[in-house]
Amino acid sequence: MIDFEKRLKSLKERRQGTRERAIYESMESFSANNAIQRGIDVRKSESFENLNEVAGVKYAIGAMSAVEPASTNVSIDEGNRVADSLIKSLLNSGESVTKRLQGSVALDIHIKGHSDVDMLIIVTNPVKIELPKVNPNEYSPATDTRGLINIAKDVREKSERILPINFPKAEVDSSGNKSISLEGGSLRRKVDIVPAIWFDTIRYQRSGLESDRGIKIYHKADHEFYLNYPFTHIKMINDRDSLYSGNLKSVIRLLKNMIADMPDYKKRTAKNLSSYDLAAIAFHMNTELDVPSYMKLALVEKARAHLAFLNSAKTYRDTLDVPDGSRKIFNEESKTEALEILTNEISDLAKAIYEELKPFSHSYDANVILNKSVF
Repeated sequence: MIDFEKRLKSLKERRQGTRERAIYESMESFSANNAIQRGIDVRKSESFENLNEVAGVKYAIGAMSAVEPASTNVSIDEGNRVADSLIKSLLNSGESVTKRLQGSVALDIHIKGHSDVDMLIIVTNPVKIELPKVNPNEYSPATDTRGLINIAKDVREKSERILPINFPKAEVDSSGNKSISLEGGSLRRKVDIVPAIWFDTIRYQRSGLESDRGIKIYHKADHEFYLNYPFTHIKMINDRDSLYSGNLKSVIRLLKNMIADMPDYKKRTAKNLSSYDLAAIAFHMNTELDVPSYMKLALVEKARAHLAFLNSAKTYRDTLDVPDGSRKIFNEESKTEALEILTNEISDLAKAIYEELKPFSHSYDANVILNKSVF
């Protein structure tokens, strides 16, 4: 049986931090100590907490809800602050770069109030162009005579030197092959800096839309580029989410919270499905996402049925691409094992909610959750 009161506590702490942390962040230490001893909680009460519903319903609705915008904006502001400082220093050292936000915060599918933020630092001159060029005269000759891979390497190495100077009290970790992370000091969020270059696809050359533009991330150890399409992914998720009134992102957050609340022995395997993979899995629910806002609980059963089908239908599962079409979702066997665990967990969730709603019933009836209105 799921302990939903424990789940609600962990959900709130993910979204708003612990009670003690919130108090220490809102007042000086003497007053904070007194407030903690008196059991005061300064954290905001969220709408799902105030529902006149059983705990399981509150948890499910909360797990699907976006983190408070004010907290998300702090993550974005801190990412921009670090990126802007770095870009200014890189420009002064002869590097031409710009920034972009990517990842879960960019899509508003993060589940932590104090969420890490990914900032791309992208070389702007020259760019990598997919051949054949659509319009050969559209691109001016590069003014930098270094090869692109060496420019990216120089940007990476300069960033590793600059960031500890610009943020002397922060802990700067340069051990990652694709990113440099900063946290602590004056930073209110952990920030990951990801050096990359533009990859102007043929499609982008025709459309001029950034959602058609690729990037190549610099890998430090391999001294190679790895192609990604983060802006295509963002557009595909945003467009489908808008089509279904926010329900796609709700399911993505639900799946991420389910993994976050697993015991460690399950979580180690389940985390082989990345946030990117979970978004892709939910993306393929298609019309199953079409439920009215007052029946949002139905998404629990819809997601359960979708995962159960994927878990059992290997032939179909193996055909599924991520939204930008760059690869298959289940491109590693470890992800199939993760899917099985996640399927069982969401099945347990649906059944536990059903048992709270129908405590004297002995067999699960999906229609109870599918038809439940929550206001």
